[in-house]
Amino acid sequence: MPSKIRKRGDGKYEIAAYVGYDEQGRQVVKRKTVTARNEKEAAKMQAAFEAAVQQGCVTLTGKLKLSEFAKQWFDDHCRKNLAPKTQRSYRNHLNNRILPALGHIDINKLRPQHIIRFIHELQEEGKRFDGRTGKVSQESVCYSFRVLSSMLQDAVQWQVIPSNPCQRVEAPKIVHKKVRIIDEESIGRMLEALTREPMKYRTIVMLGIDSGLRLGELMGLKWQDIDFEKATLSVTKANQALVGKGVFTKRPKNESSIRDVALSSSTLALLKIYQKEQMKTRLLLEEKWIDEGWVFTQWNGKPMYPDTPSHWFREFLARHGLPHMRFHALRHLSATVLIAQGIPLKNVSARLGHADIRTTANIYSEALQSIDRQAASKMEDFLKRNRKS
Repeated sequence: MPSKIRKRGDGKYEIAAYVGYDEQGRQVVKRKTVTARNEKEAAKMQAAFEAAVQQGCVTLTGKLKLSEFAKQWFDDHCRKNLAPKTQRSYRNHLNNRILPALGHIDINKLRPQHIIRFIHELQEEGKRFDGRTGKVSQESVCYSFRVLSSMLQDAVQWQVIPSNPCQRVEAPKIVHKKVRIIDEESIGRMLEALTREPMKYRTIVMLGIDSGLRLGELMGLKWQDIDFEKATLSVTKANQALVGKGVFTKRPKNESSIRDVALSSSTLALLKIYQKEQMKTRLLLEEKWIDEGWVFTQWNGKPMYPDTPSHWFREFLARHGLPHMRFHALRHLSATVLIAQGIPLKNVSARLGHADIRTTANIYSEALQSIDRQAASKMEDFLKRNRKS
C-alpha cells in the first residue's frame, strides 16, 4: 500500500485516504496537502482526513469514470441493501444498458443532455447496447433510468458530485397495460375444473383469488401466518428463487406489503383440508420430511419454487381448453371483483399491499370507470324517480 503520509518540505505534508477500488482493481485515493509541525501531527491530520472521506464529508475530485463509480456503488450499496433478485436486475441494466452508453464519461462531467440522448437512443433509435436484436421495452427504458438516477443520487449523498443530472431530465413514462382477465364464463369453467385438481394447487389458486397476494407472498406463507380463529393471514415475507441460489426468503416488496388480510370462510375450509392432507404426507415420509412450517411445499417439506405454480397454472388452463392467463392475473381478478362489489379503492389498495393508492387507480382504471358508469346510471334512476312532473 502506498504511503498515507509524504513529507514535502517546509512543514508541508501530503496525506492520503483510500476510498475503495476502481473496475481495474486500482485503489481510488483522495489526497490533500497540510501544514504540520512534525510527522506525528501530520499522522493525526491524516487519520481525521481519512475518517472524513469515509463518512462522505469530502467531495471526491479528479477523474472518476461513471463505470468506476458504478462498481463501487454496486459493491458498497447494492450488495448490502438490495434483495438478490433486485441486485441481479440492477446489475443487468447497468452492464447491458447504462454503462455501455455512459460508462466512459467522467461522473463529474455527466450532463442532462447525455441522459436525454441515452433515453432517446433506447426509445426512438432502438439501440440496446447489449449486442442483441429487438426493440427495448418501455419498462426496460424506465427501469434503466431509475437505476441510473438512484446511483447518481447516492453519488450526491456521498458528495462525489454536487447534483443529480437525472433530476433535470423528464423521466420516461410507463404506459400501464390494460389488465387482461378471462371472461366470466371462462372463470366459472376454471373454478369448476379446479375441483378435480390436486388439493395443493387448488388451494394455491383459490387463496390467490381470495387474498390477492403476490405469488412470492403466497410462497412465503407459513402455517403460523394463518389465524384460523380470526380468519386472517399475515404477510410478513416473500419467497423468490435464483439460479445457483435456490429458494430464499426476503421482506415483502415494500413496507405497505406487510399486512393482515381477511379470508373467506370457503378459503379457510379449503386450507384446513389441505393442512390435514399435508399432515398425512408428513407422517408417511417420517424423517424424510423437512419440517420448516411452509404452507406450500415440495414433496419433502422444503419451500416450493415460486415458478412452480405459474408453470402448473399454464398447463392446467391448456389442459382444460381455457384461455391463457398468467398466474399474476389472479391478483388482478381479486381486485376487480372487489371493485365491482363497490369496495372502496383505499381498502382494495391496502389489501393488495400497494404503497400508493394511485398505483391501484392506474392499474384498475377501466374497472373504476365501469363502476363510475354504474353510479351515473343509479343517479339517473334516482333523479327520474324524484323529478317533479
